[in-house]
Amino acid sequence: MFTTDSRPAQGARTLTEALRQLDESALARLFTLRPDLAYPTPTDIADLSTQATTTSSVGRSLDALNAWQRLVAEGLTALPDPAAVPMLAELLQADPAVCAAAVGDLRQRALLWGADDSLHLVRAVRDHLGPYPGGLAPQSPRPLPAERIEELLVEAGPEARLVIDRLLWSPAGTVSGADRAITADTARTPVEQLLARRLLRPIGPDTVLLPREVAWHLRGQRFTPRPVPTAAPSLTGPIRTPRLVDRAAIGAAYGLVHDVELLAHTLETTPYRLLRDGGLGVRDLAGLARILGTENDHAAYVLEAAAAAELIAGGDGQRLLPTVDYDRWAERDPADRWRALVAAWRHSDRLPGLSSEPGGHPLGPESAAPGAATVRGLVLELLAAAEVGTTIDLGQLRAAVDWRRPRLVRVGGIPLDSVLAWTWRETGWLGVSSLQAVSGLGRAALLADTQPVPAGLAEAFPATVEQVILQADLTAIAPGPVPYQLARELRLLADQESRGGAAVFRFSGPSLRRAFDAGWSAAEVHRWLEHHATTAVPQPLTYLIDDVARQHGSIRIGPARAYVRIADEAQTAAILAHPDAGVLGLRELAPGILVAAAEPYEVVDFLHRIGHSPAAEDSSGRSITAPDPLRASRRSGHRPRPDVQATESAVAVLMGERTRHQSRHEPTDLATQIPTAETPTSETLERIAAAQQADETVRIHYVAADGRPTDRELREIRADAGVVTGIDARSGRPVSIPLARVSSITR
Repeated sequence: MFTTDSRPAQGARTLTEALRQLDESALARLFTLRPDLAYPTPTDIADLSTQATTTSSVGRSLDALNAWQRLVAEGLTALPDPAAVPMLAELLQADPAVCAAAVGDLRQRALLWGADDSLHLVRAVRDHLGPYPGGLAPQSPRPLPAERIEELLVEAGPEARLVIDRLLWSPAGTVSGADRAITADTARTPVEQLLARRLLRPIGPDTVLLPREVAWHLRGQRFTPRPVPTAAPSLTGPIRTPRLVDRAAIGAAYGLVHDVELLAHTLETTPYRLLRDGGLGVRDLAGLARILGTENDHAAYVLEAAAAAELIAGGDGQRLLPTVDYDRWAERDPADRWRALVAAWRHSDRLPGLSSEPGGHPLGPESAAPGAATVRGLVLELLAAAEVGTTIDLGQLRAAVDWRRPRLVRVGGIPLDSVLAWTWRETGWLGVSSLQAVSGLGRAALLADTQPVPAGLAEAFPATVEQVILQADLTAIAPGPVPYQLARELRLLADQESRGGAAVFRFSGPSLRRAFDAGWSAAEVHRWLEHHATTAVPQPLTYLIDDVARQHGSIRIGPARAYVRIADEAQTAAILAHPDAGVLGLRELAPGILVAAAEPYEVVDFLHRIGHSPAAEDSSGRSITAPDPLRASRRSGHRPRPDVQATESAVAVLMGERTRHQSRHEPTDLATQIPTAETPTSETLERIAAAQQADETVRIHYVAADGRPTDRELREIRADAGVVTGIDARSGRPVSIPLARVSSITR
């Protein structure tokens, strides 16, 4: 016997009654399938029913159906209410068990209610699918018998049949004077011949309709022009060696992890400032691409991936910096770091591919594309279901996505073909695919939110190494990925020359001065190399360290605003003779003692530029070590995540409401146990007024027009006439949000 996942409510007369009979797991399933119903949290079942039957919510739910589920919904729309599964199966010429399964899916989404022999569609479903489901007109008041239809068509003539064929799948047509009285004797045109014989019916002065029974007979009792598959098309193709594909995929996955780490190091040491709209300039992108050793489009993707995972963000003065989350991320093992990146990528509603389009900038607002996360989720589901090593054709991928989301044609205004091409390319950068084939990381990516990378794949990631190979040409080779802290120290002592797990670092005078500026001594550098080198330190490197150490600190700088102590008279004369010395206000107070009208760091930069190696000191003469790495103080705001907590909260509220409805013994205690996910409107208005008075920036949580939970940081916030207005703290653009969509406000 065939059973569905959701048991129909028994004896329910309305959707509200049907929802009231759902258990906790069924309610959770409903919120999973229709997440917009959890925002704002419904106060009771009646409120949930009202939200579930709104035109916008029903439209979003119908757009999320696959081709077969949508066809079943359309078939039910063409049937009288209530309908039954056998009637539906006859209409669609399909297996009743398969139809019953699709009916169960629609029931889980609260698009219909009732048992299989008494199905009631939500009215908004009928409204959304239009007046002619399946291209069929409503039932005729006086339907023509099938045998009579053929006779009348012969009488009307072959030209009339051509008119019928044009209306066969779209029954309404326009013709002037459609409602005038016509007989077979007075008919002159093909349309008049059809009207005279009731093969067309007038429904207005200028509109005619092909009767349902005529269309159904001439179609051969078909509801659709072509059969709609009841199951998703599978991805098939030539099979590559799975082990080879997985090895290449692991290399790509670790390459991305390494690129994000190198990006963060670059942003720490070199100022990169965001544009006013929050994007990164084209020149800066090209510079980062050179450092990463890759193309601009891949560098843009690395930026977007890091921002989506909240590892980089705009800090003070719009400088792009690593976030405090980056340090925690960097200390995790490579497989776990990859998992965080792929999970953030999957749920990001942005299209990095737009950055390479004319006028595009990575991290800019033009890359925002609601629905991008949906496409990525679909692609990951398809890849995870395919056999590892299966080569994928983009046309085949498009066909599979079309079945799963037949209404999905554009994403953020971009054609689906372009979005799929970008998504497929990004799966290669992530290692989800490799060599144009599905890798073993595909399923791991699909489950990245909830499950760790399988042990077999995690062990395939390059193992970290604690030692490097020093060479006489002043380079160090890391034969594998090095731990986070060791990598920081190595990049302080040397400049990285290659990307990837086995990286090459080069020691030079400037790189060693960088370490000495950070407070290292020559002895500490020697000890570090002896501890982390697999062989003895080469003599050229030893000489270089000692030579740079002797020069370093011969000039001492401190606040005066700044003073300079110099042991060499020739250096003093050369510095004072430089044209920029006057700009900094440098002058000699005593032999070897200079003061400046500039900050110490400006004097240090100046002396570095003209070839000296100064050492900074505080007012007591102690050497100043490097400050802590700069970090962005706020999150990027790029990553919308599935709000599991909101779903759990909504279920808890409704289950608590049901408990109170069934038992009134302890209403107070039960009420205190129910979590709420939204702030009362009165409290929201109070918080807005307080923020307006204090001129504070607040974070507002609300439901976007597409039904997704969203949040923004707003300044100059105010509420008036049921609308919350403010200035987006990131883009500087004005924002208006209906008060009814606001769930909470935090400072």
